[in-house]
Amino acid sequence: MKDVKGTIIKIIAEYLDKEEAEISPTATFSEIGLDSLDIMELVMQMQEELDCKIELSQEITTIDKLVELIEKQ
Repeated sequence: MKDVKGTIIKIIAEYLDKEEAEISPTATFSEIGLDSLDIMELVMQMQEELDCKIELSQEITTIDKLVELIEKQ
């Protein structure tokens, strides 16, 4: 299986024009600097790149939680 966390961090880092090392998987999306519109755009890109369906909920607030969700599918 693809490196889900690595792929997500890469997508977010590119989107925010930051280094991947600057993106903490335990920081909340808002701490990283993402709003709900950003997240929707990123989720579409992640679904394409990871070839999966992502159903976001209020509990999914960090990269780590998003990785867990994707890996459970």
